[in-house]
Amino acid sequence: MKSTMANLWYPVRGVQIRDLGGKRYLFQFFHVMDMERVLKGSPWTFNNHLLLLHKLQLTEDPLIVPLIYTPF
Repeated sequence: MKSTMANLWYPVRGVQIRDLGGKRYLFQFFHVMDMERVLKGSPWTFNNHLLLLHKLQLTEDPLIVPLIYTPF
């Protein structure tokens, strides 16, 4: 998934993708422009599964953020 999404999004400054387990991944973009483009381009899928994206706030734990909704 890491290389597929990075190649698809092709971020100018790069992206780090970490597997958090439990079917969760943390995408860290190194330029706000790249992150905004990916968020605005959603919904995204991987292997026919919908990717639910959430912009984390500094105080949020990525392991407990409820991922139950994505705008279409």
